[in-house]
Order: sequence, then structure tokens, then C-alpha cells
Amino acid sequence: MDFLAKRAVVNLVERKDHTLEIVESENEKRTYYPAMSMWLKLEQLQVAQQLVEPLDGDRQPILSTSLHGVAHLDGQELSIIGAPQQATRVLHVSFEARDVSTADRLGLRALEDELGNSLSDVALGTARLGFNSADDETGEPEQWWLACHIPPACLQVLAQAISEGQLGAVELGLAMRHVYTAENPAANPARQPRLFLRPNESDDAIEWPNIATGFVTHLRIDFATASLHGSSTRGDEAVAAKLVADAVSALGPTLLNLRLTVRWIGILIAVLLFLEVLERLQI
Repeated sequence: MDFLAKRAVVNLVERKDHTLEIVESENEKRTYYPAMSMWLKLEQLQVAQQLVEPLDGDRQPILSTSLHGVAHLDGQELSIIGAPQQATRVLHVSFEARDVSTADRLGLRALEDELGNSLSDVALGTARLGFNSADDETGEPEQWWLACHIPPACLQVLAQAISEGQLGAVELGLAMRHVYTAENPAANPARQPRLFLRPNESDDAIEWPNIATGFVTHLRIDFATASLHGSSTRGDEAVAAKLVADAVSALGPTLLNLRLTVRWIGILIAVLLFLEVLERLQI
């Protein structure tokens, strides 16, 4: 990218309220406010497995499951302060398993206090968000990425739904540190059209912006209702067919007994009629 051809540096000042102030051309100042939340919709999730080293060096390598896919920002764009032209709506997303700890819960509470967020969200996992510049030497393209850790049980449910083709829409909500918006969210919380990563905190260079860290606060999984409905319909049809077959099987002996009964009644009526005729002849 052109803006990465030479080292780009911005002059940022962090205020006590955690806002960032940047001096632009003609000494104009612009303020960036900490973003309250991020919302993404996930697509194209796939299951990947690989051997990894165990925590205990004496044990054998273990098979680790992870998920990879695409995350779309819900009605927003993401770029870097000082480089608004470097914008995206799509991130590469990955999920790995890790239990939520007490430190995570306390960390989310501290972050929301820092952001002035009155909500009391629950930490459902952790998240890291970053940007990798293109590397001409290796041919690696630039990439926006999001890496999440969620509880193993949740990861297992997602992986199973993906494997069975029953995964529908997945919605992800995040609370992140070092993600900003150019509009004050306190004035209009619903309007945050563009989000920004902070340039490198050590030297304000935008080539490698700070990695944003935070927590998963919302994870909604919708299963593919069409697939589930079709499966349920086939199951109901199989159950109905079995019930009909059982009923017919049970009705067979009943019909046979009824047929024999009718036959004997017919014979008995014939005998009675014959006896009545003989009685009249004798008279």
C-alpha cells in the first residue's frame, strides 16, 4: 500500500479520560473516543485440527481443534488512526478453546469501568484484534485478523454443528481496549460508523498498529432450521410408517378372527332356518 511505502508517524496524545487527540494538518485537532463495543457476523467457519505440544513435557502431543472463518463488521468499517484509507469490513477470525478464568471476569469489569460502560456484561471468552502489513519478501498479503478463545464446550458445539452442516448464523459481540471511534459514543451510542486501531503505542507508527485486546461478551449461535426441520420431518415420517405397520400387523389376526366369526354365524343362521322349515312341515 502507498501509505506503507514510507514510515508514517502520527502525533497522538492520550488524555486522562482515555481519549486520544491527534494534531492534523494546519494544527487542527481530532479526538478519538474508546469504542464501547464491536459486533460481527461470522461466516464460512471450518474445523481444523493439529498436533500441539502438551503443557506437560513428559506427555504425548495432543490433537487440538480450532475454527477458522470470516467475520464481517455489522454496519461498520475498521481502519487505523492516521490511515483512514486502510479500511476493511472483513476480518479473518479464529477460535481456540480455553476456560474463562476469574482474571478474565475481573478484567472485563475493569475495562467496562475504564470505558464508562454502565452495562455489566459477562466474560464469555477473550479476544485479540490486529493488522498485519503486506510483506513483499515473503509475498504475504495484508490481513486483518481476530483471534478468540472460548470455553471448550462452546467450541465443541460449534465444531459439531459445522461438521453436521447444521450451523446457521453466528453473531459475536466484543468489548475491546485500543479500539476507537471518531464520534463520542456517549452522545450517540448507536452510531459508530467507523472503528480505528491505535498506532503503535511506543512510537505512534501506523505500519504495525497496537493489537487490541478484550473479551467476548456475546455469542449467539443459530442452527440451520431448514436442515433440522428436514431431519425432523424424515424422522416423523419414519415413526409414522412404523406405527402404521405395527397397526396393520396387529389388525391382521383381528380381521382373521372376525372373518371366522362371521362364517360360523352364517352357518348357525342356516341351521336355524332349516329347523324352522322342518317344524312347519310337521305341523
